[in-house]
Amino acid sequence: MPVESSLGAVPAPRPAAEGAGSRHWAVFHRWLRRAVTVVERSAPALNAMNVFPVPDSDTGTNVALTMAGIAAAVPRVRADTVDDLARAAVRAAHGNSGAIVAEMVVGVCRALEQPPSLRPGELIAGLLQIAATGANRAVAQPVPGTILSVADAAALAARAAAGGSLDDPLAVVRAAAAAARQALARTPEQLPVLARAGVVDAGGQAYVLMVEALTEVLGGEPANPLAVPPARAVIERPAPAAEYEVMYALDGAEPAALDRLRRRLSELGNSVVVVGDAAAAQVHVHLADAGSAVEAALGLGRLSRIRITALATVSARGGDPPDPPLQTRRSELSLAPSGPAVSARAGGPPAAAPRGTRRTVISLVVGDGLARAVEATGGTPVQPRPGDDLGELLSAAVGHAGSEVVVLSNGMLDSAAAGRLADEFRGTRRLAIIPSAAQIQGLAALAVHEPAADFDAAVVAMSRAAGHARHGAVTVAERAAITMAGPCGPGDVLGLIEGDVVEIGDSVLEVAWLVVARLLAGGGELLTLVTGEDAGPDLTGEIAGRARRATDGLAVEILDGGQRRYLLLVGLE
Repeated sequence: MPVESSLGAVPAPRPAAEGAGSRHWAVFHRWLRRAVTVVERSAPALNAMNVFPVPDSDTGTNVALTMAGIAAAVPRVRADTVDDLARAAVRAAHGNSGAIVAEMVVGVCRALEQPPSLRPGELIAGLLQIAATGANRAVAQPVPGTILSVADAAALAARAAAGGSLDDPLAVVRAAAAAARQALARTPEQLPVLARAGVVDAGGQAYVLMVEALTEVLGGEPANPLAVPPARAVIERPAPAAEYEVMYALDGAEPAALDRLRRRLSELGNSVVVVGDAAAAQVHVHLADAGSAVEAALGLGRLSRIRITALATVSARGGDPPDPPLQTRRSELSLAPSGPAVSARAGGPPAAAPRGTRRTVISLVVGDGLARAVEATGGTPVQPRPGDDLGELLSAAVGHAGSEVVVLSNGMLDSAAAGRLADEFRGTRRLAIIPSAAQIQGLAALAVHEPAADFDAAVVAMSRAAGHARHGAVTVAERAAITMAGPCGPGDVLGLIEGDVVEIGDSVLEVAWLVVARLLAGGGELLTLVTGEDAGPDLTGEIAGRARRATDGLAVEILDGGQRRYLLLVGLE
C-alpha cells in the first residue's frame, strides 16, 4: 500500500531484508517519512529564524530538500544496499545545515548496516551519539549554540537515560528530546547574533523536530510542525565583504585527502563542512574567493554538482517571506558542472549597463522546439548538430552579439571550452557563463531575464532561477551498463534526476511518473514537461494529471521540445 506524505500518495518502501536488522530498518523508514513531512511543513518558520552563519533565510528549505532527497532513495534501500543510501544522503545535502544532517543520517545508516547486539534503549542512545559525533567530525570548526550543541545534549541525555531504560527506547528518546529542547533554548546565550535577532538556532530547531518525529514513531507525543513566528524588527548589520557559499560533490577522495581538504578550506574561509567518504563526499564552505575552494579539491577526486551562492546580506528580517536562496552566481567565475574552475573575468568590475547597451543571452539547445522556446523568451539559441564544432558555433554567436553576453551552457559546455571562450573575448565583451546543468535550468533563467537590469543583477537573478530549477529526464538505454539504480540492459527505460539514474523499468509512463514524484517530494510550484521527438502523444497529459492530483496548486507547463535521445525532460521550480 502507498504511504501518505505531505505530497499525498507515494510508493511505499520495499520491505527490509529479513534478519536481525529488519525491524531497525522498518523504524528508520517510518521515522524518515515522518521527519520529512514535519520539516517540510516547518520550513517557512525555520527560514524565518535563520540568521547564522549568514541570514539568508534558507535553513528550512535546505534541510527539507536534504531530507526529501534521502527519502527518495529509501524505496530501494535494504541493509545490504546501505552504500546507495549513504551516497544519496551526501548528494542530497543542501547548505550548511543540510550537509550536517546528511552526515548524521550516513552515520546512522552505517550503524544499522550491521546493528550491534544492544538492547533497544541502548541502541537508540548509541545511534544518537553516532549522529552527534559524525556532525561534529564533519565541521572543521564547531561553534557552540548551533545544531551541534543541540545534538550533543540529546546524545548525552540519551546515554544517561539508557542506563535505566535498556528495553524502553521511547523513554530514551523522550529524554533526548527534552534535552534537545533545553539546549535549543540556550542557543541565544551562546551566539550573540541569535540573541540580537530574538531567535533560537534554525539548524538546532530542525534537529529538535527530527528527534520529536522519532518520539512520535516510537509511540510518544505527536511531532507538530512549527508556525511561522510573528514579524521581528529589521536587525541592521554592517555590510559584509563579498562572500560566497561554495558546495560541490567529490567522489573517490581518500579519507586522508578529505581531512587535508577540510584543513585547507578552514584556512581559506569559514563554515567548513565536509561529509561523506571515499565513495561520495559533499563539501561546503563560505569564503571570498570561490574559485580557490574548487581548486583546493582538484586532483583529489572527481568534482561534480558545483554550486556557488552569493552571500550578500546586510539585515535579517524575521516574519517577512524570505527570498529564495541563490544557488549560483557566476558573473566572474565560470565552473562547468563537473569540471575544474576557470577564471572568466571578461567583463571587469561590476558597473551599470550603459544606456542603449544590447545584451544577448545565448542558450545551448538540443531540439527545434527548445530553440523556438528560447527565441520566444528573447534568447538566442545555439543548436549544435552532429559533427558541429561547438566552440566555433559559440565563438560566432558571441562575435555577433553586443557588448554584454550571457551564455547558458545547459550541461553542454565543459570547463576547458568555457575558458577558451572567456579568453577569446577578454576585454571586448562583458561575458558571463552560467553553468546551467540542463535545458530546463536554461529556460528558467531566460524566464526571469530583464534586459534593462544592471548586468550583474541580471546574472544573479538568472543564476538564482537556474539553480532553483531541479531537473530530471527519461531516456532508453542503448547498451548494458551499471548505474546508481542498478544494472540496466538495452531497451530499459531509465529515469534520471540531476544526471544520476534513479529508476529503471520497462514503461516510459511509469518511470516518468516516478521521476516526477521524486522531484515533487522536495516541494515546488511549477512543473515543466518537455517532450522529445519520440515521446508518445499521451505521456505528458497523464503525468500532468497525476502531478496535479498529488500536489495542490501545482502549475504545469508542457512544451514540445523535439529533442533527441530524451523522451522527456522534467523541471520543477
